[in-house]
Amino acid sequence: MFWLQTAIFTIVILCLSWWAGKRSRQRHAGFIVPICLILFGLVLLIVSLFIGRWEGMALSLSSVSIVLSSIICLIIVTGIQFFKKDDPS
Repeated sequence: MFWLQTAIFTIVILCLSWWAGKRSRQRHAGFIVPICLILFGLVLLIVSLFIGRWEGMALSLSSVSIVLSSIICLIIVTGIQFFKKDDPS
């Protein structure tokens, strides 16, 4: 279940990053979505420590999945931007 959740989050974050990159004319606009979701996942992880019990464990598992998928997407988006040809226009 964890890997399925991570795969779904990865696909959603990649789509959101692509959409943010296409919508804005700035070259690095696609980096904002994964970075914000990494921070969101880390905040959720800290909050899950205060909740405790089974609900906190489920929330921490989801937050780790969000952080992991965001890191994967950040690596993919960075690789695409690195190997993408710069258009002079």
